[in-house]
Amino acid sequence: MDPVKDVSLYVLLFNTLAALVVEVYPEDVFKFQTHIDNIAVSANGRVFVATENYLHQLNQSLKLEVLNQTGPLLDGPCVEQQGCCVKWNKTANMNKILVVDETRTRVLTCGTLRLGACNVRKLHNINQYETDQRPNVAAFHPEASTIAFLVKAQPVDYLVTATTSTGKFSRFVPPTCKVGSNYNENSDGTILLRNPTENVGDPKFLAFTEGESGDAAVKLNEAVELQYIHGFQWQKHIYILFNANNSVPEIIHMAISEYRVATVHSFSQATLLYPTSKKQALGVLSSALINLSSSQAFMVAIFSQQRQSENSPLYFYNLTQFNGYKKGGKSYFEIPNLKTMAINQDLAPIRNTTVFEHPGLLSVTARIVHDWIVLFLGTEDGQLIKLIMDRKMNVIRPIVLYEFENESPIRHKVAFDALDPNYLYLAANMEVRRIKVASCAKYKSCTDCLSAKDPYCGWCTLNKRCSFANECENSNNSVYWITIKEKINSCPEVTMSPLAIDDSFKNTKLFTVKGRGKLSNFMNENTTCTLRIARNNEVICTASNITKCSCQVSNNMYTQLKNQPDPVTIEVLIESGSLNYTTQFTVHNCYKIAEARFNNATCSECISFGCHWCVVEHQCTHNPSCHGNAGQFCPEIDKAKLNTSSVMDLNIYLKNAKVLKDSNIDLNCMFDGMTQEASWFNESIIQCIRPQFVAERRIIPVNIVYRKNPRIVIDNPNNVTVYSCDIQKPGCVFCTPERICTESVVKSLEPKRVASSRRATVTIFGSGLSIGSRAVLHIKGISDYVTAKSSNCTIKSDTLVRCVLPETTHGKKTACLLYDSEKDCAANRTAVLVYISNILITGIQPNLSWVSGGRGITISGRNLDVVEQLWTRLTGDPKKAAECSVINSSWVCESPSDQSSGTPGTRIMLFQVSGSKEQNFSMTYQENPVFYNFTATTTDDKQLLITIMKKKDKLQLNESEIQISVLRDKGNQLECNVIEAIEDKIKCVLNTSDTSISKIQVKVGKYEIILINQPPHKLFLLVLILIPTMLLIFIVFYFVGTRRKAKQYSQRLNMQMELLESQFRNQIREGFVELQTEGSDIHLIDDYGTIPFLDYKHFAARTFFPEQGNGEYVPSFVSDPVVNVSPAAEENSLKEGCNALCNFLSNEQFLVTLIHHLEQQKDFTIKDRCKFASFLTIAFHSKLVYLTSVLDHLLKDLMDGSIAQPKLLLRRTETVVEKLLTNWVSLCMYDFLRESVGEPLFKLVSAIKQQFNLGPVDAISGKALHTLNEDWLLWEVTDFQILKLDVSFQLNTEADYDSDLDSTPTLGVDVLDCDTIGQAKEKIFDTFFSRYGYSQRFQMADIDLEFVQNGENQILQDIDQSSQVLENGIKTLNTIKHYRIPAAGSLVAIRRVNRPRTDSGTANKLCHLVSPHSEFAETRMPDQGKKKFKVKEMYLTKLLSTKVALHCFVEDLFRGIWSMPNNKAPLAIRHIFDILHAQANNKKITDPDVLHIWKTNSLPLRFWINIIKNPQFVFDMEKTPHLDGCLSVIAQTFMDSFSLASHQLGKHSPTNKVLYARDISHYKEEVKAYYQQIADMGAVTKEEMEIFLTEESKKHENEFKEWSAMVELGKYVQRYSVQLESKLEIDGMEEMKESILKIKEYFNSKSKCGWE
Repeated sequence: MDPVKDVSLYVLLFNTLAALVVEVYPEDVFKFQTHIDNIAVSANGRVFVATENYLHQLNQSLKLEVLNQTGPLLDGPCVEQQGCCVKWNKTANMNKILVVDETRTRVLTCGTLRLGACNVRKLHNINQYETDQRPNVAAFHPEASTIAFLVKAQPVDYLVTATTSTGKFSRFVPPTCKVGSNYNENSDGTILLRNPTENVGDPKFLAFTEGESGDAAVKLNEAVELQYIHGFQWQKHIYILFNANNSVPEIIHMAISEYRVATVHSFSQATLLYPTSKKQALGVLSSALINLSSSQAFMVAIFSQQRQSENSPLYFYNLTQFNGYKKGGKSYFEIPNLKTMAINQDLAPIRNTTVFEHPGLLSVTARIVHDWIVLFLGTEDGQLIKLIMDRKMNVIRPIVLYEFENESPIRHKVAFDALDPNYLYLAANMEVRRIKVASCAKYKSCTDCLSAKDPYCGWCTLNKRCSFANECENSNNSVYWITIKEKINSCPEVTMSPLAIDDSFKNTKLFTVKGRGKLSNFMNENTTCTLRIARNNEVICTASNITKCSCQVSNNMYTQLKNQPDPVTIEVLIESGSLNYTTQFTVHNCYKIAEARFNNATCSECISFGCHWCVVEHQCTHNPSCHGNAGQFCPEIDKAKLNTSSVMDLNIYLKNAKVLKDSNIDLNCMFDGMTQEASWFNESIIQCIRPQFVAERRIIPVNIVYRKNPRIVIDNPNNVTVYSCDIQKPGCVFCTPERICTESVVKSLEPKRVASSRRATVTIFGSGLSIGSRAVLHIKGISDYVTAKSSNCTIKSDTLVRCVLPETTHGKKTACLLYDSEKDCAANRTAVLVYISNILITGIQPNLSWVSGGRGITISGRNLDVVEQLWTRLTGDPKKAAECSVINSSWVCESPSDQSSGTPGTRIMLFQVSGSKEQNFSMTYQENPVFYNFTATTTDDKQLLITIMKKKDKLQLNESEIQISVLRDKGNQLECNVIEAIEDKIKCVLNTSDTSISKIQVKVGKYEIILINQPPHKLFLLVLILIPTMLLIFIVFYFVGTRRKAKQYSQRLNMQMELLESQFRNQIREGFVELQTEGSDIHLIDDYGTIPFLDYKHFAARTFFPEQGNGEYVPSFVSDPVVNVSPAAEENSLKEGCNALCNFLSNEQFLVTLIHHLEQQKDFTIKDRCKFASFLTIAFHSKLVYLTSVLDHLLKDLMDGSIAQPKLLLRRTETVVEKLLTNWVSLCMYDFLRESVGEPLFKLVSAIKQQFNLGPVDAISGKALHTLNEDWLLWEVTDFQILKLDVSFQLNTEADYDSDLDSTPTLGVDVLDCDTIGQAKEKIFDTFFSRYGYSQRFQMADIDLEFVQNGENQILQDIDQSSQVLENGIKTLNTIKHYRIPAAGSLVAIRRVNRPRTDSGTANKLCHLVSPHSEFAETRMPDQGKKKFKVKEMYLTKLLSTKVALHCFVEDLFRGIWSMPNNKAPLAIRHIFDILHAQANNKKITDPDVLHIWKTNSLPLRFWINIIKNPQFVFDMEKTPHLDGCLSVIAQTFMDSFSLASHQLGKHSPTNKVLYARDISHYKEEVKAYYQQIADMGAVTKEEMEIFLTEESKKHENEFKEWSAMVELGKYVQRYSVQLESKLEIDGMEEMKESILKIKEYFNSKSKCGWE
């Protein structure tokens, strides 16, 4: 039988699935904070769930027992952090292996941290574990696959692991790790058979080497990515399923042997085939083993086409057949110590057609239940489908067992409860549920129970209910527990006859009771039957027998039964040993039916009652001898056909109509109210004249009535109908159901997406839709099961039908439109409909409103397009919820009014979607907007401009939210068009020039206000005069009456003013003293130790690629510029293919052409240009003479293109030559920088940092009392003291073998009592580093400070339990004063490595000297002493005092820059200036300002500013944001010194400009002298320059990977090779095209195996 047809037959049999609705029953649930990685269940009922960074141990009911945190940790892809090719960061841990080892009562867990190493945990408590150090057990990249499973073997078990290769040829390797790095490359193999039996720490634990036999490993010998899907054991066989790249999936088989190496040597491989009708390659998503017997097993697999939404088919494969395949596999596999021949083998599915197909299948789990195959299928929209199949792979029934409301995808296989087989564990994204495997209890009868075809369910005979096997006594006996193997007639059943009280029963007065099905097995000679009237429990009769009970009724009881109203319910009790079986029967009283005044029973009903139908009287009676008794079958209409001899006649076929003809009963045909006489053709056919219909194209029911009494209608159980086509209409003939005149077609359905929890209304569009009198819509789900029906349909017209949909499960459905008595769905009357259940509001915008409400709030969320109604209200508001509306495809709600509270604040706004839970969001309410005046003016285009004054607020009103109306007489009003809405005014225009406007109405949401503008008049002027006069008189009287109190108040005021004046004097005096003594504190600057200069190559790397470290791609040779190969090896490498590229780029004409061509490409961005220039500088570092020639050429070309605006030359870095100039100057100026400028720059930086530390620094904002930048000025100052502390050090750890850091003596360190612990720690180690060198670097988080007092040590922390908490929940950082540490106190600095870190919270929850919520820090901070006077401008003197303290260092730096050792300027500067002079002469530029600007843009702007602002380019140090702010002020001063413009500064000028205003004029004179002195030296000769450049190249020879930079340049050539070839043809350089082709071939071959 065709499996598809077979499925449809079962569908028809078991329409009890009408629902496919998930049964609601209580289930256990546990929800997690992160996504689930793995789940496993132990034999003792514990459930282990691994999520990101956590491992959970749950009990059987999913209650948490133990929680273990597994991450995040500092980690990276190398064995050690030091020298790793990737910076180590806090990395989350994703679980890859979760295996329960019942034999050894432990759980093996492995994740992505520690290079995939494992932990071995106790089965009863996962917090008790041992850590194994063996790496690469699991794949350490989150996207690389890992499978692991235990194999039961003799003599010992072993663990099979298979991981996707993360080697250096894989896509998982960071770009900085591919060549010459210490990246951890797993080269052991991809499939390994490991030893899990030893203890942790034993070298054999998880090892795959088996003594002298070798490695039990399957390795890869080429770069191929395998994603492993599933692995399992069946009998003595191992199977592993995987997807290889984008090709078809593969399966591996190994026969289990005593030795693991022998198992690997049995390796065989096959390709999984599937029907070739699929257009693209499919991959396997999930698979499962079907263990049919000890000698037969199947595998089921879910296939899916990547990035497609097509259905996911299921295919089955015979594993027994695969076991006999030849040994060997694909060419990319290699087995150590075994030579195997590459072989291609295929494994075809059992059937060529898919067994089952459904959208979005993700996971499959298989079980054998009572010889039936049960598959549990997880879908991407959160449904768990239970698919029941027989052993021949025929689908019996699909059931939606469970669905998640939020449609979370079910990616994990279900796990079964080990203690209760009736339950399973279902894992979605972030939750696990324990649910029943079947819902047997919902089937109330044996017939329903067996018809459900669920192998988990059976009928329990004694309990008379549908149950699981373990819930029924003696369930192994089919008599006691009836399974779906049995036929429905096996159900226990009791029959009783007769079921009617009529004249026949009057003669016998005998009821016969029989037992059928499995019930007959219980009946014996001791069986008794008792019959009772259920209404009064009176016994009718009692009998006993082996096979049946014949129960005789007495005359009195017969009379009583005859007088009972119809119907009579009789209860039958059968007792036989342990059996006590009760059932009820409905017995009809034919006497009462016949006596009824209105006997409306039809013939079929009468006969089904057991009574007798008299055809002539057309009545139900108790007398079997009535005239025209119909017997057991009623006359009824069978079908209607056209008369073949005459199209005017219609043949109506009747069943059981002989009694009508024999009784000479004349009949009529009735069609839609029209009656036609019918004639008997024979005893089963009558003929009618075809009627003429008024309504066209409608289905008309056929009714046959008695001619004498039209109210008597012949039964029409099949609802036979005809079509109302008129033969006189063109193209229309008379139709029966066998021939359709006008075909009805459903064209579309709107909406196509609806909510599953609500009865939505849909509109069906099409043609010919009015063919029936009534319509019904069938909703079909899985495999065409009818899941729901909608009879609430209205036929609006021939093209439109509207239906109210029923509720059903979510997912894609098929809607089918049927009419009247139609049962089968026509293909042209179907449409696709999607039910949505996961409706979620994710945000509202804006979340700010005024108290009157009415502001439009736009709602954003998921699946809101299916929402028909949305309401909103405020919590606690008794008012009815307001309904929202759809505007421009978005839901918009008006903010509710908050007038009840009347005060601004945050309220909770509730949103209710029909059929979903309420969701709440915070809404901030502010005062209503205040409008207080308006003006009206006429514009140039004769329009009236109305400007409304508004109080500033934070509502951010826009034009669309404001309605302005001009009020006229008699209630008229004109709408004013709002054109501008800013913070303090609203503007609108009106198409009139009449300015006589007195009233306007402003409406914002539900808030309205009327503004009145009345002109002044005489009374108003009089009032204006009287009010001041009366006020003056009142003031005089008040002054006279209160002068005594005024004197007392004046005295108090004078005292307060004196106190305030004293504060001013003290503050000004302090500022004056600081200005005069500043600089004397900078006395330790000479003791700065060794200057930590960066070497040449690292200076160049940071200058060329300042973006490295900011997350941007930088080639590995930049971060690791040291050359690891000899020049000879480099030359050999070039000979392989780079020689052509090197020669190519060494052609100056081509290189210049290449650069100009690249800059013309739109996708050659500024970043690309900078990188190209830096690669070019590195590539030709050994040929600086050639590079300088190219630079000169490009500079001339750039100047040729800048004739129009010469002053803008070299101002920005937008071309390759501009970046190349910066790099070239940096290389040539390195020696000058280090010898002349390095020391004053380092002194300046050190002085700035020391100046910071002289006063308080806020640890959160970084603001300091001593600074150069007003933005970083701390003016909220408290009193503070300087303390000198004695600090000793305990910095040695177990890892420090070659250093003795603890031998350093005690240091005296100056700190402030307002310093936080972290700040004190930094000052301590700044002193330590300056004393013992900058090579001793530690992570400050690894250092603890301890306060030693009275022999006890107290750990000092920024945040601890003693930290003070303000009223708003903000914590203050602990300070030295907080711990009461006195002067000369003793501290110990202790280094602790790998200790747990604690998160002290985010910055917005902490404060130090400045309150984070107040600009003026009005909240008094604890432990900060008395606040000084809070006027920011009083502290501007701190800027000046800091400037005075640093003045000498700034001047030393500036003069070091424009100094000339031996009265000679650096050759690089002279060379660049010579080029600029030559070009100015060539361009005939006589303006000296242009030449000055060129020099400034080429040297100070491009080089010195970069060095001053970024000292980390020169020194091994870190630059803080505060330091950057101060250096920016100095850099701006330096740049202003080169400017030709003179700026007029005033009291409103920025302080950063004013600070050095007097010094800049002096610096300008020195700059002019500097430029003039260089000009007086004359031009540099070509020989001098070449000697200098050659020496520079040799001095740093082999310090850069020039060939790597050459490769990067080649990539650009390859990228734009097509355009470049065209360019060369145009420029007449066709001889270079052949070289380009060679370069392309070389790079194409290299790209196949990776560049690095």
